Amino acid sequence: MNPRLRLAALVLIVIASALAGPVAAQAWPSKPIRFVLPYSAGTGIDLVTRSIAQKMSEKLGQPVYVENRVGAGGNIGTELVAGAPPDGYNVLMVANTIAMNPSLYKLRFDPLKDFAPVGLVTRGALVLAVNPKVEARNPKELVATARANPGKLNYGSAGIGTPQHLAMELLKNTASIDMVHVPHKGAAEVVGALLAGHIDLMFVPLQSALPHIRSGKLRAIAVASPGRHAALPDTPTIAEALGFADFDVDLWYALLLPAQTPRAIVDQLNRATREILAMEDIRTTLGGQGMVSAIGSPEEFRALLMKDMDRWSKLIRTANIKAE
Repeated sequence: MNPRLRLAALVLIVIASALAGPVAAQAWPSKPIRFVLPYSAGTGIDLVTRSIAQKMSEKLGQPVYVENRVGAGGNIGTELVAGAPPDGYNVLMVANTIAMNPSLYKLRFDPLKDFAPVGLVTRGALVLAVNPKVEARNPKELVATARANPGKLNYGSAGIGTPQHLAMELLKNTASIDMVHVPHKGAAEVVGALLAGHIDLMFVPLQSALPHIRSGKLRAIAVASPGRHAALPDTPTIAEALGFADFDVDLWYALLLPAQTPRAIVDQLNRATREILAMEDIRTTLGGQGMVSAIGSPEEFRALLMKDMDRWSKLIRTANIKAE
């Protein structure tokens, strides 16, 4: 072959190879997308996920459906997506339990190595609420009562290793107090126990707590977020009330794709999610679940995941917490 023709052919091959990735990514999506949710239908995260999936379908021009794959604290559905093809058609919506589970279970996936982060989606506040029979009216009084009566106060959670459980263990560890954990089989059951006075206190998701706080059936004494919440402007944060500068426990939801998913697809999904979360009706849906939009970059979410995994690992080891 003529040297000039050979050179021209090589140039065309290089150009074609360089364009292949972007062209392939631009073709996404060309078929239905599955949102895997490793939690039960009817939960707060289920409602949020289905609302976003509906808008995502409209925005991307392809059906987007939600599949609940429950079990093992969210690990079954998470493992399913970890092993799925990295083509953008299997998306995981997960709560911050993904940062806790590696220290509680023997997993067959790694949250950092087996996923491509799309981004944080929402954040929600936890309220430290007590049954009115508990005399403490603020965090300092609660800590004083617990220190004066080790093991007398008991607190509930929706189960061992849940965010509510670990948030209270973090408070116990940070404040050097002793309270008895009473795990329950779900959120509705444990809130019912708190209302009935069978347990003294617990961390409750904001939206679940508000109606009972407003009716006087529960007393809010603090929020676990770094800043006060607009719905409870007179309720201090634990950080400000007790001087624990690093005490910051929110509920969060995030989107992940299988590792090695092309960055162009990750960015497209991130961009679509960002636009959806800016919609007024979606903001209303989030507000109804006590959540707010928190979309950021894939890198920002990866940093948060790494930080939370390290924090919960240390706490779980120190408190000797074992999964059920």
